[in-house]
Amino acid sequence: MVWVLSLPQRLGYLIFPEQILAAILALATALVFIDSISPDDSPHRKSLSGIFAMLALIVGLYLAVRIPVLSEEAFFRPGETLLVSIVVIPLVLEGLRRSVGWSLLIVFAAFATYGVFGDFIPGKMQARASSPADLLRFLGTDTTAMLGLPLSVTCLVVVMFILFGRILQTTGGTAFFTGLSQALAGRGPGSPAKVAIVASSLFGSISGSAVSNVMSTGVITIPMMKRSGVPAYRAGAIESVASTGGQLMPPVMGAAAFLMAEFLQVPYKEILIAALVPAILYYLALFLQVDFLARRAISTDIQFAEVNRTNINDKPNDSQADILEQAPSVASVLKSGWLLPVPFAVLIIALFSFNLSPELSVFYSLVVLITLSFLRKDKDQWMTPRRIISDLAATGRSVASLILVTAIAGMIIGVLSNTGLSFSLGFVLLSFGKSSLFGLLLLTALVCIVLGMGLPTTGVYLLLATLAAPPLIDLGLVPIQAHLFVLYFGMLSMITPPVALAAFAAAGLADAPQMRTGFEAMRLGWCAYLVPFLFVYHPQLLLQGDVISIVTTLVSVLVALLMISASLAGYARAPLSIATRALLIGTAIPLLIPLPEQLQWLQFVALLGAMCLLATHYMQTRDKPLPTG
Repeated sequence: MVWVLSLPQRLGYLIFPEQILAAILALATALVFIDSISPDDSPHRKSLSGIFAMLALIVGLYLAVRIPVLSEEAFFRPGETLLVSIVVIPLVLEGLRRSVGWSLLIVFAAFATYGVFGDFIPGKMQARASSPADLLRFLGTDTTAMLGLPLSVTCLVVVMFILFGRILQTTGGTAFFTGLSQALAGRGPGSPAKVAIVASSLFGSISGSAVSNVMSTGVITIPMMKRSGVPAYRAGAIESVASTGGQLMPPVMGAAAFLMAEFLQVPYKEILIAALVPAILYYLALFLQVDFLARRAISTDIQFAEVNRTNINDKPNDSQADILEQAPSVASVLKSGWLLPVPFAVLIIALFSFNLSPELSVFYSLVVLITLSFLRKDKDQWMTPRRIISDLAATGRSVASLILVTAIAGMIIGVLSNTGLSFSLGFVLLSFGKSSLFGLLLLTALVCIVLGMGLPTTGVYLLLATLAAPPLIDLGLVPIQAHLFVLYFGMLSMITPPVALAAFAAAGLADAPQMRTGFEAMRLGWCAYLVPFLFVYHPQLLLQGDVISIVTTLVSVLVALLMISASLAGYARAPLSIATRALLIGTAIPLLIPLPEQLQWLQFVALLGAMCLLATHYMQTRDKPLPTG
């Protein structure tokens, strides 16, 4: 916050950004070691963790003081730079292992091994020769490695938004979003599942993490869905898919959007505008499926096919009040919590009207949020100095592991640039893509999902933006298309088995089998696997092009999503026969795929056929009452 407000510069002190980053990294690493100490640990392990924490703090702060000299005179101070790197890098790696696990550590080890021995690889993938000592010096003290762009964006931008989300929770934001979701979802079929979707789309954008979104909103929505008759595995799947999409939904989009703006060197608001329509399509397809599945279950009286009647009849506790009995009106929710949307309005105005930086915009939003909290009737939601300090501390603890993740991601990016691997891999992929752009997109999507398994959101995007996006841009994609493409498929690793972190977290809350929940999340999230291909071939979905083409494309895609959702659920206003479902899929496909100019008449025919199918279905079922409860 001190750096965001430029206080050192205002007071006449010359401090480099890298000095701030090194100091924050030292604090975060020490904090991770302290937090890793458990009461059950042996005295030896506790002492070792304490020593590691102290060492990280001392050497990290030394680096913060010396980084201007070490970065400028690294060639003349090889011993000092090597000694600092030998201490700092293993401490950061061990801290990452304790806080996140082995996944990113293994990825880093693979790239570091390539950095040392890559010059022995023959052919196009051969790396520039680099000794272990030189590589360590570069990774530990160069401003394009550990102290590079990823760490900078996280420490100086993302942390502010996470603090904003934390204080929003303290001032009643979670209850407000849940209440608003209840009001918007109404009392129709599948209302609890729809509440989960709406709540996660609203709150997930702020939380910045699919897993943390599951753990915050899922504790309310998952039991609520189970009591309404949704099987446990499906309740977990719905929550995980909805929570994952929160990172793709403006206006905040988690940490990745800020990193994307820095990579592309474009204003943050351009990322938000481009991401809006794909995110809406993502949630609309999920919402439609839930609605159709709920109506089908009610119409056949099977309650989503698998219901534990004991769960339905259990008396809900106070923290899991039945949404079907308590659904408020939108007006009542806004009346009781009208203060909470004001900081969001300040954020949007600061970004779009005054063109302020994201970190400064969210700072002003924070000030407004804290000030308005004192106008609330519930004194428990007033942001007193004690609560502000508590939220600052909680934010620091929650972002410590994220800071280590981005430090490691910066080192991986440093290896890629230092060895030339990013250029070599890009050349290989580019050569493959010249024969088939669609083939390269499929390969890139697969690579994104595989590399993303088990990795935190920020680490996924940073890795993919460096490895997978450049070849797509070289083949002619607009940079924002390529980066959104890899972001989507990186996020999909959260719901794609065998390592689907968001789905597995939701399965734990739902007390459901992990793999079954993961595969159900894949089925419900089918649209997320399709949308990236759509905006690659239809840039109008990123609001690029003239108004007529944007509207035409959007209408075609919306009709196609409606038909595919109904076909997959096997239900619209009434159960659908296999033949009707096949026809719906068949007429939807031409509305989605790009066609040459001479065949574009097929899209008009498909749209006409779709309307005829829907009209026929409506005429056949108009006398039948719709399921309503």
